[in-house]
Amino acid sequence: MTIERKPGHLLALVSRAHHNLANRIFGQIDLPRGQPAVLFELGHQDGITQSDLAKKVELSEASMTNMLQRMETSGLVRRQRDQSDARFSRIYLTETGSSTLAKARELAEKMDEMTFAGFTPEEQALMVSFLERVYKNTAPE
Repeated sequence: MTIERKPGHLLALVSRAHHNLANRIFGQIDLPRGQPAVLFELGHQDGITQSDLAKKVELSEASMTNMLQRMETSGLVRRQRDQSDARFSRIYLTETGSSTLAKARELAEKMDEMTFAGFTPEEQALMVSFLERVYKNTAPE
């Protein structure tokens, strides 16, 4: 007998499995949970303010501060006071951070290949559209 799973339950299972896969994959380059998203965002917008970075990766200011302290200690990023407004810190990738970002991008690609193995490009596009709708329905305003 097959148990019928509700969409929300399946989404939770997929989320947990994907989270665990990400931990294994990014663990290969000693990149803890949450840090890949920060690197990817800095890859798009190096020099972003700390508060804007926190919003982009959906972390509280306090969590972002703690994560950036760990990333600074690891040599991945550096914080610098904004030259025009000292109330803000801007976050920059270091050389090590840029190198780690390149590796993380390769691993993210590998992870997507594993996650979507057997899906056609059309099915992947449809999945993306569905996930974007789910996100829009559930994300905080």
